[in-house]
Amino acid sequence: MRNLIVAIAAVLLPAAAFAGGYVVPNINARDLAMAGSAQAAQEDAAATYAMPAALARLDGLSVSLGASLIDFRSTWTEPTSGTSVTMIPKGAFPPALYVAGGLPLSNGMRVGLGFGLTVPGGGYIFWPGDWPGRNEIITVDRKVYGTYLTAGVQLMPQLRLGGGLVYYRTTEHLIQGLNFLNGTPGQIELGTVGGALSYDLSAELQPIASVPFTIGFDYKHQGVQTLTGRAHGSNIPPALQPRLLDQNVTHGLTYPNQLNLGAALRVIAPVLVTFDWTWERFHVYKQDLFVGDRGVTVVVPRDYKNGYTLRVGTEIKVLPLLKLRAGVLRDTAPTRPETLSPTLPDANSTAVTFGVGIDPTPNLEISASYFHDWEDSTTTAGTEAFPGTYDTRANIFALSLVWRPGSSTK
Repeated sequence: MRNLIVAIAAVLLPAAAFAGGYVVPNINARDLAMAGSAQAAQEDAAATYAMPAALARLDGLSVSLGASLIDFRSTWTEPTSGTSVTMIPKGAFPPALYVAGGLPLSNGMRVGLGFGLTVPGGGYIFWPGDWPGRNEIITVDRKVYGTYLTAGVQLMPQLRLGGGLVYYRTTEHLIQGLNFLNGTPGQIELGTVGGALSYDLSAELQPIASVPFTIGFDYKHQGVQTLTGRAHGSNIPPALQPRLLDQNVTHGLTYPNQLNLGAALRVIAPVLVTFDWTWERFHVYKQDLFVGDRGVTVVVPRDYKNGYTLRVGTEIKVLPLLKLRAGVLRDTAPTRPETLSPTLPDANSTAVTFGVGIDPTPNLEISASYFHDWEDSTTTAGTEAFPGTYDTRANIFALSLVWRPGSSTK
């Protein structure tokens, strides 16, 4: 029975460590180029996700279509021998698709409505199948899809409110190696899916009508999901096969509460400066509860803290049809050295971003951006974590098209 509990715990453990890198940066090309700092400076359909209150400022239809490439990789170094292993490079391609429109009402108010789809969170980890930590994890392929139906209303010229519904749906595929007490090497694959309905609230305020300074607030409530699926074991010892080879698995996965406080100031007509502070409520993530249908329950303790990100960006119109963008951020990760895991080796990080926007026609904008993130070198602590030092880097490339079919000027 002890062998069975150890084996099932090993099957379910990798799904627990998703914090930190679990939240993906906003990959809309304009927002990414400004390090995600443009929360209070939304100007097209992408406000559906970033700041629904800003939908009320749209003039007619706006369509934003974006694609991205995320290259995330980490190098693990064994603390005694100095042996290093680097992840297998594989790209993830999350989309950012939004359709929105705004119009005036007869009483002088304005309203806007938006619909969107993106991937706000996930994990994409591929360690070599023979690396020393294969019994911790080999593969994590987790995608959190976010679907957004939001609206904004302008109550007065300087105040807009917004919000709406958010639906999170997560799919994941995990692979882990196993070594049983008799020396037999095995492998476990776990696939689950689930979702949860949540909501968004936002507000925009221009404190002084004559000053082009905007303050923005956006809150996304947590999505508490119940994921269900199957676990399959390969090369399992005969004594364990009746209860371990295949089984149903259920576990909880929460996408965290997020709060963004942003500001935007147009210093002079061609120059926009933006700021954002993000809070992610990972403090609620104390443990994961995994239940198999073979009568075994496993509790995996976690002790994450809240995460914070400070972002600053700028957008400069250097030519009538050309904008240059840049940004920088500093992220305080919620993970701790005592629970740091190769399932998602996340740490405090700094990122720089660059981008360009080109308007080939009055109603079409093409934006491209590059995001480079380097995380602080972090060494595990305590006896629960798989020992080692992690050095992690991430690169994101994004391309977006924004179409305003009814616009003749911007």
